[in-house]
Amino acid sequence: MINILLSVFIIVSVVLIFSLIYLLRKYKSLKKTFRKNKTALRAIIKTINSVRYGNLYERVNEESFAIFPNLAQSVNSMIESIVDREDMIKEYQNDLNKKIDALKEVEQLKEDFVATLTHDLKVPILAEKNMLNFLLDNRFGELNEKQKEALLYLKNSNKELVELVEIILETYKVNETKIDLHKESVDINRLVEETTEEMKPISDTDSISINYWSEFFEKVQVDEFYIKRVLKNLILNAISFSNPSSKVDVALCNDDKKIYIKITNYGKSIKKEEIKHVFDKYYTTAKKFRKVGTGLGLYLSNRIVKAHKGRIFIESAPGENEYTTFIVEIKR
Repeated sequence: MINILLSVFIIVSVVLIFSLIYLLRKYKSLKKTFRKNKTALRAIIKTINSVRYGNLYERVNEESFAIFPNLAQSVNSMIESIVDREDMIKEYQNDLNKKIDALKEVEQLKEDFVATLTHDLKVPILAEKNMLNFLLDNRFGELNEKQKEALLYLKNSNKELVELVEIILETYKVNETKIDLHKESVDINRLVEETTEEMKPISDTDSISINYWSEFFEKVQVDEFYIKRVLKNLILNAISFSNPSSKVDVALCNDDKKIYIKITNYGKSIKKEEIKHVFDKYYTTAKKFRKVGTGLGLYLSNRIVKAHKGRIFIESAPGENEYTTFIVEIKR
C-alpha cells in the first residue's frame, strides 16, 4: 500500500514539475511576445504622431513587423493617401494662385485703362467748360436769351460730366493707396453750404430744389478736400434718385460728441435687404447705377468717411411719402 502511494506521489510530483516548467516557458514566451507587441504598438504610435505633426515621410517598417503585418500595411497606406491628398491640395492651391494672379493682372489692366481714359477725357471736358464760360461771358458776341439758356444747359451737363470723371479718378486713387488725410480745423457749416450751392446748377436741370439748414456752427478736424467730395457724391446721388420737380434736403446737426450731415431725397426708397449693399463697389441689384458713377461715388464716400473714423448710414421709408436719407456721422 505504501509503495502504491509512493508511486502516485512520485507521478504527481513529476507531472507538477513538468507543468511548472511548461508554464514557466509559456510565461517567458508570452512575456517576450508582449514586449514585441508593445514595441510594435509604440512604433505605430510614434509614426502616427510624426504624421500628425507634419512629417509625411515617416513609415512603419513592415519587414520587422511580422506580428501585425496588416496593421503596418494599413498605417503606411493611410500615410500614402494623406501624401497624395496633400500633393493634390498643393496642386490645386498653385492653380488657384495662378488664377488669382491672372485675375489681379486683368483687374489692374482694367483699372489702369479706366484711369488713363478718364484722365484723357478730363482734358477736353475742361476745355469745353472754359469755352462755354467764354461764350456765356459774351467774348464772341452778344447772345440772345434762347442761346444763353441752351449754353447754360450745356454748362450744367458739362459740370455733371466733370463730377463723374473726378469720381472715377478718385476711386482709382483710393483703390491704389491708403487714403492719406490732411486734417485741419474746418468751418463745416461753410463747407456744406458752399458745396450745396455748387451742386444747384446740376439739380436745376431736373427742376429739383436743394434746401439747406444748419444748427451747428463750430469747426471740426477733417480733410476738407475729401469731405467735400463726400458731400458732392451724396448730393449728386440724391439728385439722381429724386422725382422730377421735387427737392433735396441737406441738414447739419450735432450732439455732444458727433456731427451729422443728413442728405434726403424724396424719390423711390431703398429696400431694407438692399441697404447693406448700397456701398458695395459694383453692386447693381438696387439699380443704383441709373446714372453712371453713382455707385462708385457711394463706395468712395464710404471709404473716405471710414478713414475719418466715422460712418455713413441710411434711413429709407417706403409708402406714399417715401424718402431716403444718407447720414454722415463724424466725431466733433
